[in-house]
Amino acid sequence: MPGEEWLDVGAFRVHLDCWRRPEAPATLVLVHGGGGNGRLLAPFGAMVASLGYEVVAPDLPGYGLTRVPDKRSLVYDDWRDTLAAVLEAEAGRSRRPLVVFGASMGGMLAYDVTARTRLPVGLVSTCFLAPRDPEVRRRMVRWPWMSGLAGPMLTALPFLTDPLPVPMRLAGNMLAIANKPELARAIASDPLAGGTWMPGRFLRTFLESEPLVPPESFDVCPVLLTHPADDRWTNVSLSKPFFERLRVPKRLVLLGNAGHFPVEEPGVSRLRQALLDFLAELGAAVGATPSP
Repeated sequence: MPGEEWLDVGAFRVHLDCWRRPEAPATLVLVHGGGGNGRLLAPFGAMVASLGYEVVAPDLPGYGLTRVPDKRSLVYDDWRDTLAAVLEAEAGRSRRPLVVFGASMGGMLAYDVTARTRLPVGLVSTCFLAPRDPEVRRRMVRWPWMSGLAGPMLTALPFLTDPLPVPMRLAGNMLAIANKPELARAIASDPLAGGTWMPGRFLRTFLESEPLVPPESFDVCPVLLTHPADDRWTNVSLSKPFFERLRVPKRLVLLGNAGHFPVEEPGVSRLRQALLDFLAELGAAVGATPSP
């Protein structure tokens, strides 16, 4: 089990699940998406920690145990600011390299904050979802017909829709978050994960967001895309256009038989090996000496 810590970020009291390893050669920051929280990623955190790495998994505002004074005022930039603060705090703790790993919509968030802070030496993601892409919108929402209505409704009357509480299990196709029906239902009903609500303001600013840096201009670090091969929510075809435009060293690894939340074999073992190989190539392997 992880230890628990708190980090003050502006008005937020951010909850962190942490696997601290004082002698670790690198720190991995896990970033959840719109149906999760830090604890939901604990199986991956524990897996990486067992290999000798330090791991930190924050609860982004609106999810998990992070304390938010007024949830109705949340915007997507609050997630960018929070993750940036977590990376900066971890960079200030030690000289060890930072690697960031984003799951689902956390993948593009991790990309943005990597470009903004220029702190990570490696970026790992399960998806790269561009919310302005019509096909991405169509696949993300619970019912395809919603994709043509949600954006215009949120942007046309923001003074009415911004404060509205929107259940995430209705806004997104939460029952496709996992290929195991019982797991998908558990996540979708968890009030600290897929069963939470977010304000219309957050959804509007997310749908309007663009990458902070075009992929052709991203030059911070290598990228590993570990996409579930049997993702029934966001197929790999949605991530490939963005991934293919990246000009840094990159690799795509498909996680066999794994769903959007990859818990199936052989996908989990493939993810473990891909992470080990990636960290070794970055010089962040166990036993390596951190750079001065």
